[in-house]
Parts: sequence; C-alpha cells; structure tokens
Amino acid sequence: MTMTANMDGKAKQHRTTMVPVTTMEEIPVLTENERAELLESLKQAEARIDAGRAVDYDRKSFRERLIAIYRGSKR
Repeated sequence: MTMTANMDGKAKQHRTTMVPVTTMEEIPVLTENERAELLESLKQAEARIDAGRAVDYDRKSFRERLIAIYRGSKR
C-alpha cells in the first residue's frame, strides 16, 4: 500500500496496482482481412470466457509474451 495525501493534506492509504505502460506509436491501418481475423479471434476469446475456460492474469507470462511480440515485430 502507498500513502497519498488527501485534499486536506492528511495521509490516507489507497490500494494500488501496477499496470503496463507503452508509448504511442504510429502503426499501419488494418486491411479488411486483418480486421476480420482480429474480430474472429476476439469472438473466439469471448467464447472461451463464456465457456469458463478463461485464463487468469499471470504477470510473468504477460511480460514474456509482450516482450516476445515486441522483439518479433519488424521495424
């Protein structure tokens, strides 16, 4: 927990969490085929969630996957 000051200057405990932060970057606009593939993958993910097969957030796995995607991108 972190301590932050209220409007009156008194310290108050707030629940905090860590979130990934990225920078803004110019990327190409999706083609119709890429858009269709993205929408289909989102529908499949929603179906897995509805079926109770969702995977809980795992910080280490998320970080490794994000880095792998970032390093695998062509710039």
